[in-house]
Amino acid sequence: MFEDLDFFDYPLTPAPGRPAPRPAVPQGERPGLAQMLLEAQPAALFLLDGAGLILEVGGAWEAVTGIPPAEASGQPLQRWLRYDRARHPGVLRGAGGVLEEVTLTARQGSQVARVTWASRGGYVAGSLEPLAPAAQHAFRTAERLQDAERALDEVVRLLGVSQDAWQADHVRRIVDLAERLAVAAGLSPAEVRAVRWGAALHDVGKARVPQAILQKPGPLDPLEHAVIRQHPAWGVQLLADLLFLPLQTLDAVRHHHERWDGRGYPIGLSGHHIPLSARIVSIADVFDALLSTRPYKRAWSYQEAVEHLITEAGRQFDPHLTRIFVCRVLGFTHLEDRFGCGDARPEESEE
Repeated sequence: MFEDLDFFDYPLTPAPGRPAPRPAVPQGERPGLAQMLLEAQPAALFLLDGAGLILEVGGAWEAVTGIPPAEASGQPLQRWLRYDRARHPGVLRGAGGVLEEVTLTARQGSQVARVTWASRGGYVAGSLEPLAPAAQHAFRTAERLQDAERALDEVVRLLGVSQDAWQADHVRRIVDLAERLAVAAGLSPAEVRAVRWGAALHDVGKARVPQAILQKPGPLDPLEHAVIRQHPAWGVQLLADLLFLPLQTLDAVRHHHERWDGRGYPIGLSGHHIPLSARIVSIADVFDALLSTRPYKRAWSYQEAVEHLITEAGRQFDPHLTRIFVCRVLGFTHLEDRFGCGDARPEESEE
């Protein structure tokens, strides 16, 4: 079937200063020359039917895959390809495309390859081209790092929810809110990850606070307040040996109770002296806490919680991050006149 593809239908125009091309190849000789061209390809070539089954292979197919053409015929090409199908659902579908890094698992062992394909008339033609060893090493290193990051995400999540059911739900919600605010504020992927982990771990120090204080239905007395205010420092102490945690994560744990006006704890930092990750986690933490029922308070309405953020912008919270949170994360864009939602641009929140 490859022989039916006509590679010689285009007129040849000589480049300036170069001799004119030879006369066109006679029609009868074209299939043989096309086959020579295909066989000279260093990539593994394939032709699939509409169901994704291999109709024909060519080029360096057997050299690349180790699979004899007769054995490949009628088999789904996908059985030898490994990639994230959730992220790349359109591979070998649609008009065509390229996926730079798939794992080809065949008799030659696993190797990283680039798959290229194009569709026409119900058929899919394409190629598998192994990547150079250096590129394969980089790809496998990136895969291992992604696996490690997913494992760390789960470890961090479990650390953050190890106290009680309410705390577990609270952590899940503020991780989502803090991550969305970090993205809206224009942080890099690494910074967003650090914020996400900081949100997950922000209250881990409460593991050292007696439950009688945490669950007290009424106001705390001065001594109990002094104990509860130790939880940021205790959290950092508990996490000190986790050397993989970024500084921004520890900053969020240590400083998420600081206030923009300098009246927070544990140090009394103010304004931009408060680390960015802590300012982000603080907004997400307070907003979700306001919406929650606790032994010592009723749940606020959504509107009441938003009003509190607006009122406290520039006092408790970073005013610009609060604007981004209210306008872009929560979607209160109708507050343009009152809260200046048109000014909620990410670049202004960077330090």
